[in-house]
Amino acid sequence: VKTIGSKMFKVILSIISICVVYGREKKHCFQSHVDEHGKPFRVNGDYSLTSEKGYLNLNGERFNLKGTSWFGFETSTYVVHGLWVHDYHWYIDFMANNSFNALRIPFSVQMVQTNPIPNSITTYQMNEDLANKTSLEVLDTLIKALGNDGILVMLDMHSLEHDGYMEDGLWYDSKYSQDATKAAWETMINRYKDYWNVVAMDVFNEPFDGTWGTGDTSTDFNTWCETMGNYANSLGADWLIFCEGVAQSPPCADACFWGEDLQGQASHPVKLDAANKIVYSPHCYGPSVAAQDYFSASNFPDNMPSIWNTHYG
Repeated sequence: VKTIGSKMFKVILSIISICVVYGREKKHCFQSHVDEHGKPFRVNGDYSLTSEKGYLNLNGERFNLKGTSWFGFETSTYVVHGLWVHDYHWYIDFMANNSFNALRIPFSVQMVQTNPIPNSITTYQMNEDLANKTSLEVLDTLIKALGNDGILVMLDMHSLEHDGYMEDGLWYDSKYSQDATKAAWETMINRYKDYWNVVAMDVFNEPFDGTWGTGDTSTDFNTWCETMGNYANSLGADWLIFCEGVAQSPPCADACFWGEDLQGQASHPVKLDAANKIVYSPHCYGPSVAAQDYFSASNFPDNMPSIWNTHYG
C-alpha cells in the first residue's frame, strides 16, 4: 500500500476506478474493473453508499476502497504537504494512475476556526491557481480536482490544535470545547455536503483517553460518534460516519493501539438515525510502529486474526 504521509486510510483495498463529474452535483458514473463476482459494473446517476454487515455497498452492490491519507491541513502549514515540490495535480494524478479511489484528508479544529493563508505552497510554474487562497479555499480546489479524477474524499478531524494529535486524548480540551469541535464540523459539513465526492467523516482521530459505553457522555466516544453522525445527517450530509476505537475501554487483555479498541461496540454499538451509515474504523499498526508481545510470538503472524477479532469486538 502506498501512502502520502505517515499513515494509511485504513479500509479494505481493491482496484476500482471512478469516472465523474459535473461540478458539485452528484451526477457521474462509477466504473469498476470487476465486482466481487468478477463481473464489470457501472452505476449512473445518483448513488447511495452504505455500510452493511462489514462491507461497503454502492447502490446495493459490493464496493471496495483503495485509499490513502494526505497529511498537512492538521499541521502548522495548514495545507497538504508537498506543494512546495510539485503541483497538486501531480499528486492527484499519481493516485489515479495507481488505482486509488479514496483519500482521507486530516484537518485541525484550529485550521477551520482561523482559515489562514498557507505559506508553504510554491506558486511559481506550479499551483498558480492556489495563490493567495485560504486553507479552506485550497481544500475546495483540491476536492474538486480529486473529483475530476474520480477520487472519493473522507474528511478527518485529526487534532484540535495544529500538530497536536499526540496530545489530544479526547475530542475537546480546556481550549477547544465540545461546542467548538461541533462548530468546526458544522463548518466543514455545510461547506462540503454538496460536493459529490465527499462521502465520509472520520469523527475524531485516535481518542486514546476516551471510554466506550460507560454512560459518561463526557468521555464515551460511541456517544460522541452518535451525536456528530446524527448532526451531520440533520444538516443534510448523506455521509458514512467513520468511528474509530479508543485505547483501553474496556481494557485490552494484551495491548491495543490508540484507536484500535472497539471491544465495546459489541454491547454498545453506535446507533445513528440514518440506517447503514456507521463504519467502525480501528487503527491498527505493525511492528515497524511499535513493539508488542504478540509480534514476537512464535506463531506470529498467524496469531493476529484472533487478536484482531478480540480488539474489534
